[in-house]
Amino acid sequence: MAAAKKYRVKVRLKVRNRLLKTAGIAFSSLAAVVILGYTGLSAVRFVSSLTLGRFFSFTLKTVSVASPSEEISAEISSRLSRYLGNTFSAGDSRAFVAALKQKYPALSSVDVDRSFVNGRILVRAESERVVAKVRLNGDKDFYLSANGRLLGENYGAEPADIFETDLYATPGSGFGPLAGFLTEIRAKAPEFSSRPVKLECRGAVQVCRLTLENSTEVLWGEFAFTKAKISRLNEVLADAARKINGPLKVDFRYFRDGKIFVSKLPDI
Repeated sequence: MAAAKKYRVKVRLKVRNRLLKTAGIAFSSLAAVVILGYTGLSAVRFVSSLTLGRFFSFTLKTVSVASPSEEISAEISSRLSRYLGNTFSAGDSRAFVAALKQKYPALSSVDVDRSFVNGRILVRAESERVVAKVRLNGDKDFYLSANGRLLGENYGAEPADIFETDLYATPGSGFGPLAGFLTEIRAKAPEFSSRPVKLECRGAVQVCRLTLENSTEVLWGEFAFTKAKISRLNEVLADAARKINGPLKVDFRYFRDGKIFVSKLPDI
């Protein structure tokens, strides 16, 4: 059997040139895509490095301060003055805030905003909201904050002295419930038929005695039913005034059980 003949296909010159041209265009396009991709990636990396470098090398140029007192504002400006013209990092900011709150524990918050556009820092310091000025163990005056902290100083508005408040307890006692009660009862003080003049609270449980202007003493009991207690107290005082001569002692410690004990205050 004769072997099959092999034929070599010859590409016409015109066709071959067209194929080579097409392949060249494809290769050039691919090369262009690779070059553009590499250039774009390099540009992104370059911009990112500039952005991060700028962030971590923030240079302080100006300082703006908003605080509750001139003393604190001056302290903030003084502490930051050494950074003017120099870098002020996030770590510097945290250290600054911690040191300021340590020196002024009555501050509730200190926020530092850095503007990387103009190198400006804005510091906002706010003080604890104070509900009352109290005397601890008959000795030293403190400010009672809304969250129950005893503060040696107050940088905000002075609380209205509606009535005296004496605490007999250790400084670390939880005064949060008392702070809430004082906020409520001070707001309702005009509703008393005889206005409150003094509040004494003892121990961590805070057993409180409220003294009225007419010398009536009220064992207040738990810090609940405030509005209802004031209403019932006014009724008791009006009724007892017709029956008992002299100051009264009103016991609200069992108010939840529907019981109120009224007696004449012993003569001293």
